[in-house]
Amino acid sequence: MYNNKSLLNNYWKIKDFDERLGLYSSQINNISPTLAKLIYLRGIKNEYVEDYLNPNIYNNLPNPFLLKDMEKSINRVILAIKNNEKIGIIADYDVDGSTSAAILYKFLTNFTNRIILQIPNRLSEGYGPNLRIMDEMLNQNINLIFTLDCGTSSFGIIDNAKYKDIDVIVIDHHLSESILPKVYSIINPNRYDEKSKFNQMAAVGVTFLFLMALRKKLRKKNFFDKKIIEPNLLSLLDLVALGTVCDVVRLISYNRVFVKIGLDLIKERKNKGISKIIDNSNIKRSPTSTDLGFVIGPQLNAASRIDDSSLASKILITHNLLDIEIISKKLILLNEKRKLIENFVYEEALKQAENQKNKKFILVYGDDWHNGVLGIVASKLINKFYKPTIVISFTNKKGIGSARSIENIDLGEIILNAKNQNILTKGGGHKMAAGLQINFDNLRKFNKFLDDHLAKISEKIFKKIDYYDTEITSNEINSELLDTIEKMEPFGSGNPEPTFIIKDLKIENVKILKEKHLLIFSRTEFSKYLKAICFNCIDTNLGDYLLNFRNCKLAIGCTIQRDNFNKVEAPQIVIKDAMIIN
Repeated sequence: MYNNKSLLNNYWKIKDFDERLGLYSSQINNISPTLAKLIYLRGIKNEYVEDYLNPNIYNNLPNPFLLKDMEKSINRVILAIKNNEKIGIIADYDVDGSTSAAILYKFLTNFTNRIILQIPNRLSEGYGPNLRIMDEMLNQNINLIFTLDCGTSSFGIIDNAKYKDIDVIVIDHHLSESILPKVYSIINPNRYDEKSKFNQMAAVGVTFLFLMALRKKLRKKNFFDKKIIEPNLLSLLDLVALGTVCDVVRLISYNRVFVKIGLDLIKERKNKGISKIIDNSNIKRSPTSTDLGFVIGPQLNAASRIDDSSLASKILITHNLLDIEIISKKLILLNEKRKLIENFVYEEALKQAENQKNKKFILVYGDDWHNGVLGIVASKLINKFYKPTIVISFTNKKGIGSARSIENIDLGEIILNAKNQNILTKGGGHKMAAGLQINFDNLRKFNKFLDDHLAKISEKIFKKIDYYDTEITSNEINSELLDTIEKMEPFGSGNPEPTFIIKDLKIENVKILKEKHLLIFSRTEFSKYLKAICFNCIDTNLGDYLLNFRNCKLAIGCTIQRDNFNKVEAPQIVIKDAMIIN
């Protein structure tokens, strides 16, 4: 491990690697030693290297019927199709929920046009099904409802006695409590009594499994003929890829296959809504998983954060080019507005967080902070302090909060425990992210609960260590290395982009871009021209040292990506961090 702290207060460690095993993998898989090393460092065993490099969904089809309540749910939907029943869909407002709604809606329209889709208003109604929407469904004589990416903890709502004649099918992936709502069926790989191996999937992945099972059963019942053509499920994988990446689930196993195939469909511009957002974002190259997570996803999420929660699902479902044009332009404006609001709340939250450096968590709150940006602010505070972080906005002493965690601390379970002790009025989520509601009078009790719960956790957990794949020289940065890296895509949680440490980068000039980024020009030992970029580093310790590169020697922590802005595509260094070396 590097002994010094980096300019962003991280410690660096080179991942352990057995050169002999790497060489063996290179030989038996007929790949370069560099590629063999990078794959090995991602925990891919030799027998799975081919599947990793060339994932094929047909090689290892998931069996959706392993999930509890799958068979029961399929039979109920087939009955609804036969009887031409109205079908209701309630989906979460984030990208995972919107894409889940889109693929279910698109599939069902092959059989019926009697579908009602409702998305809760993030700002006024919060997460999950609510009585207003359920009442609307009841008044429209709907007796089959899906809840997507929500519903597992909707006690007293979807199982309210008022709706006893409505069959509710929950398709979700959120952690459940030890009891479940009393509804028709719950398909959730993370329900407490589930034993399947699909627990890493986003809700859109679980919804796709449901459609696989439904189509298989319909095929057996001879539903498909000249009037009803069998739906092509693979054509929906662009939406599955988008929801999977944006929900930051691990890109391993089936998830990685979904995203790999889905990105190919996105390149073919199959979904006009996604294609329009890509065009508006000036993405001139083939979109990557990074583009889905950091460019397309934020625009779709901006709709529910600031304005109309239904816009994301509408643009993903509709074929009307005028509607797509109007919605996509609105998403751009909403995303810019979101950034302004986010910056204001972050600055206010940061003032409080600075006074909590000696605690094992960050808890910040304010009056009437915009609820749509709380999660983003929590994530930014984690990047700075590397502690579990909770951001709460109070209105009339009623608080809504978002929580984000770090590795090895299950914040979803902590939030559930606080709710079960009646400290929170609502709460739940994942290991790394959760939502909550709290009365202001319980804030001090919640603070103490967190203090007590985290007291025994070792200080080592809060030591931010950035693991790098390997050290390289600037001379090794070439098109061959770039090709090697791109063979490993798509990148994301569980399959991180390769990271490198460079000690010999000779910086010649630095240019400020848009008052927040740095463009860096350098040369290798053999006078080969290289370009590097460091995003959002102005007014940070990292940016200050890069601007004053002549006064110190720096080791650069980075990734290597393709520079698509020149006519001749070349490798470009993307600087993550830097460290002063002697």
